[in-house]
Parts: sequence; structure tokens; C-alpha cells
Amino acid sequence: MGIVVPPVSQQISPPVQVILLPAQYRDLWNSDLQKRLDVYWEHYKPAFARRKEFFFEVSKQAHKEATNYVITRMRRDPSNNFSNYLKDASPDGRFEFRNVPYGEYKILAVGTVGNQDMIWQDSLEVRGPIPQFVELKKHIP
Repeated sequence: MGIVVPPVSQQISPPVQVILLPAQYRDLWNSDLQKRLDVYWEHYKPAFARRKEFFFEVSKQAHKEATNYVITRMRRDPSNNFSNYLKDASPDGRFEFRNVPYGEYKILAVGTVGNQDMIWQDSLEVRGPIPQFVELKKHIP
């Protein structure tokens, strides 16, 4: 169980997709994100030197692309019941995953706040059958 928390004094515009990444996809997401950031860094280094805030825009784009890439890979994986790992949050940001195997996960939420695309992220470790409550507050700037 959990809730996606918008920045202070702002509201989330539905829909918000919440993705639970098992270890193999968490690692794939991390490595894909790093590759994208490295490529963008080399390509846009002069622009970053002139406009530091441009890095945040490029970083957000890299996070979005890595997330889309991993979702596509998860959908194509026949050994993975993808629908168990992707949920739409309710209008108030609540979500719930059931019967999650024990292990370490990255949890992502993709949505819109105002007119800005936003990605929230956190780590989660499922160690037993007792439900855990997750507040997704940390978002990519």
C-alpha cells in the first residue's frame, strides 16, 4: 500500500502509474539511466557549463526514457506477469500491490503535477507477509 505525495501546495493530475521494479529490472533501470546520463553529459557539456539548470531538464528526460525502456522490457518478458508490477494510482494518489514476492525493489511513479511531468522514486524491501505503507515523496527534480 502506498501514496504518491505531490510537492507542497500542488496537486497531481491523474493518471499516475506506479511501477514496482524487481531486482533485475531495478538494475537494468539504474544502468540504462547511467548510460543515458553519460551520453547526454558528453553531448551537452558546453550547454551545461553555460546553463546549469539545463542539466535538470536533461536528467529528467533521461529518467523518463529509462523508465519507458524498462517498462517495455518488462511487458515483453514472458516469465513476468507485468500487470502485477504496474498499477494506476487512485485520484488521491493511493496504490496497492498484492502478493509481492520477497525481495528488494525500486518503486517508481510517473505522473503530472501542473503542466510538468514528474517521476517519484524510492526503494522498498519486502521481507514478509505484513503489508508495508510507502509514501512516495522523493521526485526527480
